[in-house]
Amino acid sequence: MSSFFYNNIFFLQFIFWIIPLAFLPNECLAELNDLINYEGQQKNEQIIRFASNESGDEEKESIDNSEELTRPENLSYPLFLGLCCGKCGGNMPLNIPGAGTPEPHEFRIKYNLSWGKMVGMRRGTSNRSTKDTLGQYMMTPRKMDMYMSSVSVGYAFSDRFFVGMMGMYVNKDMEMIRRGGRRSSMYSQGAGDTMLMTKTLVYADDYLVPTSQVSMLLGVSIPTGSINQDEKGQILPYSMQLGSGTFDPFIGVLYEGSSSPLWWGANVSYLARAYENYKSYNLGDEYRADFYAMYQARHNLVGELQIKSKYVGHLEGQAREIEQDGDGHMKMMGMPTAAFMSNLYDPDNYGGSTVDLSAGVQWQPFHNHILNAQFSVPLFQNLHGTQLEKDFTASVTYYIEVPLHKSRRSKKSSKGLDFLGF
Repeated sequence: MSSFFYNNIFFLQFIFWIIPLAFLPNECLAELNDLINYEGQQKNEQIIRFASNESGDEEKESIDNSEELTRPENLSYPLFLGLCCGKCGGNMPLNIPGAGTPEPHEFRIKYNLSWGKMVGMRRGTSNRSTKDTLGQYMMTPRKMDMYMSSVSVGYAFSDRFFVGMMGMYVNKDMEMIRRGGRRSSMYSQGAGDTMLMTKTLVYADDYLVPTSQVSMLLGVSIPTGSINQDEKGQILPYSMQLGSGTFDPFIGVLYEGSSSPLWWGANVSYLARAYENYKSYNLGDEYRADFYAMYQARHNLVGELQIKSKYVGHLEGQAREIEQDGDGHMKMMGMPTAAFMSNLYDPDNYGGSTVDLSAGVQWQPFHNHILNAQFSVPLFQNLHGTQLEKDFTASVTYYIEVPLHKSRRSKKSSKGLDFLGF
């Protein structure tokens, strides 16, 4: 237990500051009710237009909203201020997709910086010492730091349909140890794979302030990340490469529920490594299940908790340089591929199951801008073979919303607030 506190002191300090937020008063709804009473005060000209007939009586004339959802007759507006956009799901945890779709005719731009650290060896669910690993291999990793920056851009064409793209840059730094104690390092950096995705809203109980909604996620990972990373003419192991080398389709189902001031959701997704790359191997399929809950403590502050689970299948095949040329093997006399030099080159040491717990906070410094900080630690790890185990992941995300002139939020209310209260 003492080692947990020592190794995760930053995480514990983070939780110390986050938990009290849950007990702050909910100012969001109170401020809103004082500021706005949409019912009877104004008519949303984007939804319903009032025209006068010859006798002077008013009759409702519906605008053509064929591309949008139909406005319920009993719609009321206890809309959230600040971060709480009812339609997009209160800006779901920014590291995973949420079921809500952004407002139509608006861009979403997201920049993320993350740092992941892996320390120590694990086989299955048990820790394994460096000494034990070196009894089987000539060298093994001690630790690894992975830094990743990503930029995502998305656009909502309607209430139901959203398209996004994410590009990333990856930096991997691994420390190795050999029999006898000599240490060395491996290093790789460059562009990672690019993600293209679409999100389609398939169900919502309210088009603007839903309490329950479901979306379908479809996309593909494009192999823009290199799988040719080498060091002094020798190919680096699979975990040090920057991409998969294959076009990988993925599909997901996203659910979200809400009851002011709480938000919750669950996602399941599948990434198929269906094809062999030009190096003659393919990474394992990925299955994910995410669960999250959020609490809006103030009009510009949201706390969040997540449980993220993932299963990665076995790596299949071997890179040609490893299987045919003998890279990563001991190359003993007369037996150039007799044994793997390191567990990193052995395809049996890839894949497994993990469950992580994440805590985070969203803060809106000013209009249409959100800053999100998160910290994640593993709850469970069951790894195939002998691998580095995860220690923690920390990330910071900056999120910008850009309404175009066609957006509903570009229309100001008589109180000077945007249509959704932002």
